[in-house]
Amino acid sequence: MTTLTDNEIAVEMNAGRLVKNGNTNQLAGACYELRLGNIYYDLTESDKPIPVKQGESVLIKPGHRVVLITLEELELPADIFARVVSKGSLFSIGLSPVATYADPGFQGNLGIVTQNISDKYIQLPIREPIAKIDFTKLVGQVNKIYHGQHGFSTQIWPIKHQLQKTYSEVAGDSRVGSEKEEAYKLLPRATSEVLRRIERRQRTIDICIFAAVILNVIALGLISSGVLETVAGVIGNLVADAIVALLVIIVRRKG
Repeated sequence: MTTLTDNEIAVEMNAGRLVKNGNTNQLAGACYELRLGNIYYDLTESDKPIPVKQGESVLIKPGHRVVLITLEELELPADIFARVVSKGSLFSIGLSPVATYADPGFQGNLGIVTQNISDKYIQLPIREPIAKIDFTKLVGQVNKIYHGQHGFSTQIWPIKHQLQKTYSEVAGDSRVGSEKEEAYKLLPRATSEVLRRIERRQRTIDICIFAAVILNVIALGLISSGVLETVAGVIGNLVADAIVALLVIIVRRKG
């Protein structure tokens, strides 16, 4: 097996093979830089393609999984396969790394599956280089070349939804904790600790408020029944409020 050089790839491209809709200026060393087309999928929201109009950009929301469709089309003969890796410049802004390949016989646009693992919205302009592809020539032709259609050809990206489950569907599994516990596991440890402290503080404040209401009701009841004089009732009311205020201050300091 041998990997094609940029000169060899250029020869194939000029003959209408390997890379269609391409530009030899995208060649570098022993690879070709694939560019972003005007179609993409947001798998977090839908299986259907999203067209991008002239002058617009692909928008990748934080945490979303997307498929970026290449501008170029591939046409691989039975004795060549291709390897694809994402560009480091995309990883540096928060897109997960990509490593995939195209079998001998593959024809069509490539789909680059990635995820925005940052907390920022990412905009990619059309024709932005998104991946590098190299081509390896085999010593002979394969018996079973690639046949089939991927998502871009069918207009629906193939997702095995039967493998995806909601929390209620797996809640009975001994490996699954409460919904709140599982949600905390998705967060950075520092963030989850802050949220737990806030939750504990709020719970204590709620108890203090409830206690104040009960004490006020008791005080008012005693006053209305004539058991205590009006002055004593007011003093008791103030004392109750002072206790609650003191408890709130203590909780805040501990938080």
